[in-house]
Amino acid sequence: MLGITYYHETIRKYVAVFGTLFNDINIQRRDSSGVITEQIKVPIAYEAKDKLILRTRAVQADGGVAVSLPRMGFVMNGIAYDGTRKLNTMGQVYAANNATSSTTLMKQYNPVPYNFDFALTAMVDSSEDGAQIFEQIVPFFTPEFTVSVNLVPSMNIKPDVSIILNGTTVEDSYEGDFTARREIIWSFTFQLKGYIYPDVKSGSVTKSVIVNLRMPGGNETPLPEYIILEDSTDFSTNYLLLNADANSPDATGIMKFITEDSSAEVAASGIKSRLTMAPKPGDVTANDDFGYTETFEYFNDNIDTNLTTGLDVNL
Repeated sequence: MLGITYYHETIRKYVAVFGTLFNDINIQRRDSSGVITEQIKVPIAYEAKDKLILRTRAVQADGGVAVSLPRMGFVMNGIAYDGTRKLNTMGQVYAANNATSSTTLMKQYNPVPYNFDFALTAMVDSSEDGAQIFEQIVPFFTPEFTVSVNLVPSMNIKPDVSIILNGTTVEDSYEGDFTARREIIWSFTFQLKGYIYPDVKSGSVTKSVIVNLRMPGGNETPLPEYIILEDSTDFSTNYLLLNADANSPDATGIMKFITEDSSAEVAASGIKSRLTMAPKPGDVTANDDFGYTETFEYFNDNIDTNLTTGLDVNL
């Protein structure tokens, strides 16, 4: 959409995570003395409840080999937007671009919250088998179970995803003659609270921040806009000041710095002072713990910056 093609496999990962939770459920059979005589791993597949029932009964009707029970099936059957978990639309996350040099980074806007509904079906032929499956699932959901999912590896995004158990129902079929196999169907409904992520964009790394501070020029029309400090009040206005160097041809004692809102005519006298901040050390990378180097410069002669070349020129 909008000329951008990407695929994070987010829904595929949600389905895989959900199915993995239930792929290690076992049924134990015991004799009259309580000794385990048989242990059966319950197979699970991605299929809806109706398809599971139809396939089981169809094999029996054709006179072939019946599908063995117990077995389980699950399916994702609903997706809905969840406005209660919405994040700031303009918020972004950043990560180092390991595929290229350290001069670039990757960024991504906040994801969109969605709820994914899942249905899990367990088909058994005895109440005991169904009870064993039920007891191996329910205690872990109180009512949610949280797992970490590596959704966007390039951005190192591994959110904790909650899976909520909403309800359980049991259906026991009593109809049919004595030759028909008994079918007990346990149905579990879940809701996975996930996110859908936008595309990943690349950008440059800010290696330094340069602040140029200017003084009013000779032609002060319109009036200059001065930098006002945060500690100013309704009764007192505090400005950012500079005590001009006596050797400067434009020295007038203490002067006020003007803001970028001032016109070009007001700032005709050029740059008087410059503050440069850069990470320390110079070879710092995105994931390093680093500080900052602050450099102050004062200019006796007025200068300006050529925006095309990035170089300083004398006025």
